Amino acid sequence: MRLPLVIASLLSLLVGSVAFGCGESLYRVGKGVTYREYTVPLPGNLLVYGGDGNSQELAAHLERAGHNVTVATSTSEFVRLAERTDFQVVIARYRDYDDFRSLSVLSNATYLPIAMEGVDEDEAEQHFEHVMVATKHEIKHYLKTIHRILKSA
Repeated sequence: MRLPLVIASLLSLLVGSVAFGCGESLYRVGKGVTYREYTVPLPGNLLVYGGDGNSQELAAHLERAGHNVTVATSTSEFVRLAERTDFQVVIARYRDYDDFRSLSVLSNATYLPIAMEGVDEDEAEQHFEHVMVATKHEIKHYLKTIHRILKSA
């Protein structure tokens, strides 16, 4: 009477051991391993303008993703850097655009304005193809937009 029970147990162990190490659960969509860091397929030469902590944080994220990022904290520093380096994308607040729109760096680079939601968002979107909204967009949105700009150049 115990013999069929022993045979059934042994068979289940032999059949069940085949699936122990397959790791299939990592390949399910939306499950398993997730990655928080992004890497860019097309690195660019970027200039971030702004002296606040948000500009520094944005620059750090863009640099970790693979872009070459320079930060200018004043208009005079921006002018000095812009004269010495060919930037592909200049990122700054929309309201700062008047400070340096006549500079030659913007003739070679694409200006990516950061607008404040509800304040200058609509006006910026009327003047520029790509506009980032400070409170709406995460780093992945910045990276996608920068990639589109670099790819089209």
